[in-house]
Amino acid sequence: MQKGVRTVTKFTALLKVMSRDRFRLINWLLVADIAVVAATLLWSFVRQGIQPGETFGVALAWSMVAFVIAFVLLSVRIERVYTRDTYRLLPLGDTKLYLTNLFSSFVMFIYFGIIQLIIYLITEAVDNTYLTGMLRIMSGPSYTTAEAAKVCVGMAIMGLSLVILGWTTISLVHLVISATNNFLPNASRRLINVVLYIIVIYLVVRVIGFLFYEFNNFGQLIDGGGTTHFLINILGVLVVAAIEAALNIFILKKWVETVPN
Repeated sequence: MQKGVRTVTKFTALLKVMSRDRFRLINWLLVADIAVVAATLLWSFVRQGIQPGETFGVALAWSMVAFVIAFVLLSVRIERVYTRDTYRLLPLGDTKLYLTNLFSSFVMFIYFGIIQLIIYLITEAVDNTYLTGMLRIMSGPSYTTAEAAKVCVGMAIMGLSLVILGWTTISLVHLVISATNNFLPNASRRLINVVLYIIVIYLVVRVIGFLFYEFNNFGQLIDGGGTTHFLINILGVLVVAAIEAALNIFILKKWVETVPN
């Protein structure tokens, strides 16, 4: 029994256990995404025929919805770990538990992104002529494939950084609420919850504004002038996420109690 416990509490074994359910969840989401894309294209084909660029456009549009759903579903899986005795009662540190939990969802999100990238490449190949013409009209002949790839990589890195920040922020709100519920009266609890919800709404608005700002500056990233500024912004996001993660681990150690499964 002790040998089994030691095995489970190793990082790789714990990561495998946490990832199993999330891997299955993401695969179901991918199947649903592909099914919806296929159904949408079939409906278009029946009604008026599939137009140039529509295959890629439909896949891209539904993938944005799927990314949001993947983020939410993985967020739920992350938060369940912190208050369930299935993991909290294992003989391992809260730091290892927190980081493994976060890393497991991060790996699954990257896996989801890789499959989406494959779908993009397949649908882009179908609409290559149309998309190449549109790109030439929109960006002009001065932008090369390498520069376009630079923008895509930059967007991916920024997106993943914001995903990590989103998860650490959600965890911070959840753990603070869980901690205050343990020792504050109902009236004080409600006040704390309202304040936290206001803060979260404010942060969401700020993040959306930040995303629009960075999107408008991707042209500078191509030209090379905005690379330093862009990297500083990514570093800033990761620093905030690291601070939140440290706070989460501290709260998890000191005040958050488990809930029986």
